[in-house]
Amino acid sequence: MADTTAHRPHVVVVGAGIIGLTTALSLAATRLYTVTVVTRDTDATAVDDKRVYTSAGSGGFWMPFHCDPEALVRGWAASTLDVLTAEAHSPDSGVNIFPGVLLHPQAPAAVPPPPWWAALPTLSFATVDADHPRVPPGYEGGYYFESPIAEMDVYLPVLRARAAAAGVRLFVLGEDLVAGDAPSLLTAVRAVLTTLSSESGDGGTCDRCECVAALAPPSVIVNCTGLGAVALVGDTTLTPARGVTVVVEPSSPVSGFVSETPTGDGRELAYILNRGPKRLTVGGTYHEGDWSRSAPAVEVKALLDRAAAVVPAVTGAKVLRQWVGLRPARAAGIRLESEWVPPAGGTGDARDQGGVVVHNYGHGGGGVTVCWGCAKEAVRLVGAALPDVVVAE
Repeated sequence: MADTTAHRPHVVVVGAGIIGLTTALSLAATRLYTVTVVTRDTDATAVDDKRVYTSAGSGGFWMPFHCDPEALVRGWAASTLDVLTAEAHSPDSGVNIFPGVLLHPQAPAAVPPPPWWAALPTLSFATVDADHPRVPPGYEGGYYFESPIAEMDVYLPVLRARAAAAGVRLFVLGEDLVAGDAPSLLTAVRAVLTTLSSESGDGGTCDRCECVAALAPPSVIVNCTGLGAVALVGDTTLTPARGVTVVVEPSSPVSGFVSETPTGDGRELAYILNRGPKRLTVGGTYHEGDWSRSAPAVEVKALLDRAAAVVPAVTGAKVLRQWVGLRPARAAGIRLESEWVPPAGGTGDARDQGGVVVHNYGHGGGGVTVCWGCAKEAVRLVGAALPDVVVAE
């Protein structure tokens, strides 16, 4: 069989969080493109208190939360649910299906109607009352469902390994790209790849990548940079939605998950997610516009106290890790669209050629919930930008 790799258009994914990795894998699965990932960090290189790498500390819970526009999210979330449910059948994926309850708000708040995603059959969604064994004292009932939870410190490395096996090349830069709009981002990516190719030489390897570097200028780049898109493409409608999670070892075993229902009044909520027999992820903060990367002790204590009121096994639990993440919230919701970049004009430099930037960022609190569905749409947009690609096998 002839090697057709050299004839495939080169597509570069910028960013290696859950959105970037699922996008790169989905592109590679088509076997139509040579795929490269360029990233400042991965889960293996990010330093919690210095760099914003949100995926690593995510609760990994499939449940639509602060993720819009709903009309599009419905399809993306359903597609992702199907993939994550299938992943749960692989014992080494880091994804498991857990039962749990989305609790009704306590009085006098009104009980909300079932969410739109209640109709998805995979979830086994049902309304339960206060007598249900998963409803803690003080609550009148809730919505029972069974949902995938990805243990991100397992799932992200699994995705990176799959990408490498699929021929995706990964460059870890350790620093931010410098850009301010789509044309300058395209130029910056091409310049970085030119530099890395020259460092490695013909057929050599670069110490900042996992591949043999012989890199053609990309035909398309896919912008999966999350909150980084503020600086990289000048999207000032993005804002951080700061969240704190704490991983604890409970005082007694806890199965499944429990989450309070958002009431829309800004009240802090508690959620407790199973991460195996001896670990729970405790969370519940969502502060838009807050860029702080620290978690004061008083905030962590309040979070744990709220959780303990719902799940007593959190009381006195051993704290294994605490983490602060900045979710990429966007006023208009997820940006998943193509932007044509015209040529700079007359220079003859490959870095000044035009191209297409496919944007895939702004997933708010729902990155894990919509990642595979958004990746599928990103692949469609890349295909629309390169409509005549046919690779003979």
